[in-house]
Amino acid sequence: KAALEVALDELDREIDDLSQQCEALRKERSDLEAARAVLDDLREEASRLEGRRNRLTSEIADLEKREADLAGRRAEEAQLRASLTALHQRKDDLDSAVTRLEARRERLGGDGAVGENQFLLLQDIQQFPACLGIPAISAKAPVPESDAIATVEKYLKGCGLDYDHRTIKAFHTCLKINDHAQITVLAGVSGTGKSMLPRRYAEAMGIHFQQIAVEPRWDSPQDLLGFYNYIEQIYRATDLARLLVHMDPYRSIPLENSAPNRRSHMALVLLDEMNLARVEYYFSEFLSRLEVRPRLAEADDENRRKNAMIPIDIRGYDKPLALYPAHNVLFAGTMNDDESTQALSDKVLDRGNIIQFAAPKKFNAPAANRIPALPADAMPFTTWKGWIRPAEALRDNLEQVDQYVSKLASIMEKCGRPFGHRLREGILAYAANYPRPLSGGLDVRYAVADQVEMRILPKLRGLEIDRHLSEIADLETLLRNDLSDPLLADRLNEVVERQTRGTGLFVWGGLTRASS
Repeated sequence: KAALEVALDELDREIDDLSQQCEALRKERSDLEAARAVLDDLREEASRLEGRRNRLTSEIADLEKREADLAGRRAEEAQLRASLTALHQRKDDLDSAVTRLEARRERLGGDGAVGENQFLLLQDIQQFPACLGIPAISAKAPVPESDAIATVEKYLKGCGLDYDHRTIKAFHTCLKINDHAQITVLAGVSGTGKSMLPRRYAEAMGIHFQQIAVEPRWDSPQDLLGFYNYIEQIYRATDLARLLVHMDPYRSIPLENSAPNRRSHMALVLLDEMNLARVEYYFSEFLSRLEVRPRLAEADDENRRKNAMIPIDIRGYDKPLALYPAHNVLFAGTMNDDESTQALSDKVLDRGNIIQFAAPKKFNAPAANRIPALPADAMPFTTWKGWIRPAEALRDNLEQVDQYVSKLASIMEKCGRPFGHRLREGILAYAANYPRPLSGGLDVRYAVADQVEMRILPKLRGLEIDRHLSEIADLETLLRNDLSDPLLADRLNEVVERQTRGTGLFVWGGLTRASS
């Protein structure tokens, strides 16, 4: 009995354990059923999300198709606008042609053969250049210089062009001082954006742009302006000659009253790859005429303009004729640094600013070339004149700039490359016309450093480095300490060290500043 009772107790305990296990299993089963319900809910939610994703994918595909359709329509609209503009231009050309023919008919009825002969002699040089067609209307209100430069920077970025703010200001200032530096040359290896900067700058400013491709065979001013054809007995003019005629505010060569008026506008002429031929052969006389032009404030005096007139040979006309390169026509040029080109002479270096583009050290992915809309209005010459300041505008900074010029003169004298009053006046004009910050203050150090880069360093071409290490060190110290341009000083050291290991002769390699 005792044994049975012990066995019975063990069975009771076993029953209790089994009961607890059954309870635990029931609870686990309940939890599993709850989890299964949650899982079913999640599967149902996932199914709903998958359906929503499919709908969104379909909507995105529809939107992309609509976007492509809109892009096609925009391109079609742009083509239609271009066609409409071309038609308007064609209409204007035809209207001008009709007016000229009517004037010709009147002359034939009046002066007879003499009037017709005089008309034919000037017919070619009086043709209206295509580059002056658009924009046709001058802006009414003057634009602040800072706003105009900001517009240029925005336009360049919109074109996918990456130029440093200081480079843009330097190019702008070089064009402003054409009384002291008659041409701005952009030099460097091919493909560094030399031609694009003046073109897009002119477009953004509302300045007419004429690009002239220089050919290796050019050897006289006739290649630039045209010549008298003895067989046809007519003067065959170039686009540059026609542009000068239509931009001349003093009507040095007569135009018909019906000709479009562009005398109050601005134009920028680019001599592309100007050193394919000897610049002195085809541009020397032209450059001399630009140099002897009266100052802008004195240009209304006909007697002062005489020395700047460029005579043209039109046989049979009843009086001598000459072109006047007015101040509203700016000149720039590009030159590639390779074995097929010619070096610039001291005459050109003394009368121009050389912006040297360095070869790129890294290559970024090309930006999308989406050219923004062109300005609707042309830059009035009166606005441009309002931006130009005399050297006296430096006021308190004049003595400081002269101190820098004196140090540069001493260094260049020791290098055997002295300069005269013309270069000093050019540096003063550049510093006076350098765009001022919105705060109104003027720090002339950047301006003078620019002039060292554009006018001093190119003149050191061919200098024996070993014999002039002291002068080069003085120049580097001036740039770094006095003019606060360590980037230019470092670049000078880099060029000197590399060329010391090479030919031992100095050739300025240019500087490309990082865009901001």
